[in-house]
Amino acid sequence: MRFAHLADVHLGFQRQEPLQEIERRVFEGAVDRCIAEEVDFVLVCGDLFHVNIPDMRVQKMAMKKFHDMHDAGIPAYAVYGSHDFSPTSSSAIDLLEAAGYLRKVTVSSWVDDHIRLEYIQDERTGALIAGLSGLKAGRDMEYYERLDREFLESANGFRIFLFHGAVGEMMQDEISGESLPLSYMPRGLDYYAGGHLHTFRNRRFPGYENVVYPGTLFAGQTVDMEENARGMGRGFVMVDFGDKVERVRFVEAPGCRYELIDVDADGLASEEAAARIRGIADSIDADGKVVILKTYGELGSGRTADIDFSAIRKGLLQGGAYYVMIHRRGLTSKEYKTRGESMGTREEIERRTFQDSIADVRIKRAALTGSRGVDLSTDLLAALRHPRPDNEKKVDYERRVTADATSKMGLE
Repeated sequence: MRFAHLADVHLGFQRQEPLQEIERRVFEGAVDRCIAEEVDFVLVCGDLFHVNIPDMRVQKMAMKKFHDMHDAGIPAYAVYGSHDFSPTSSSAIDLLEAAGYLRKVTVSSWVDDHIRLEYIQDERTGALIAGLSGLKAGRDMEYYERLDREFLESANGFRIFLFHGAVGEMMQDEISGESLPLSYMPRGLDYYAGGHLHTFRNRRFPGYENVVYPGTLFAGQTVDMEENARGMGRGFVMVDFGDKVERVRFVEAPGCRYELIDVDADGLASEEAAARIRGIADSIDADGKVVILKTYGELGSGRTADIDFSAIRKGLLQGGAYYVMIHRRGLTSKEYKTRGESMGTREEIERRTFQDSIADVRIKRAALTGSRGVDLSTDLLAALRHPRPDNEKKVDYERRVTADATSKMGLE
């Protein structure tokens, strides 16, 4: 018997048409691979979508592929991620469930002040599947603290637990943030299907066999694209099992070819930096590739605006590049220096800004201070920054955003 484990697909993350095409092709290829290998079922462990209600283009594409999987007799089981979570069950995930193409496995009730999850049994294999969705701003910690683990541990059969969150024992070089101790998971299950961490990880711990993150399928944040260009493998996981897990296999999802131009401009004059970038750009074979130009450091003289990135981009495209991404947030100049540190990605900038601001605030409520306060702030910003989709009424959009923000603050 075999199942597939996907997570962090982030459909709808890409805003530029060439990258949207890669995103679509990679996702469709993964589903087609599942159908070709005749898996018994598919697990989707959060953040299938980058937002809970993506553009209609994204919804139609996802609906078609899940329809294909359904026609092939392959059921899908899912939990929300932190990006596509909806406290009002109004996510595109719920649309797929209403169509009969997947099932959320978060069936729960309150028993003696504990959260009791009910297993869903896969009809074909008999596997028992349960899980918790990814929540926001440390609220998942509160849920795990009240989880009736003994009930899940007492069941007989092949048991799978789906979750979306960062397990502390599995973290490596991620940006600091709240993580979940592995001991909060039910002990002794056969497979722990994770989402949220964007690189493939497969580890065993005493009492916790097969804790697995498949990683993102293509990209869900800016740094993912740079890691892709550095050779990071992206894909999903196939698991062969009987009474126990027999094999965990990482399946790479072909995306595109990359070329990374990495230029440290620290101490260079703006003219020197521009010449160095142009020289490297002119020397590479960009044909058919996604080219990522990353430049950083503090210029010794001149301004960052002296470097004509538009002309560099144009030259690469004329050289046959499929798409050109320019990452220059880490590039500063002494003439217009606003911070004494490298800027980093948008996510890193936002977290640092909130960390600096929260450090100056004196509030007694623990959820609004430290890393929990930073998590809450970034989650609220993410909820409020997304524009209203064309297919959603203004009143529904306002109601949904208000409900999401209220849920993130724990006020619903």
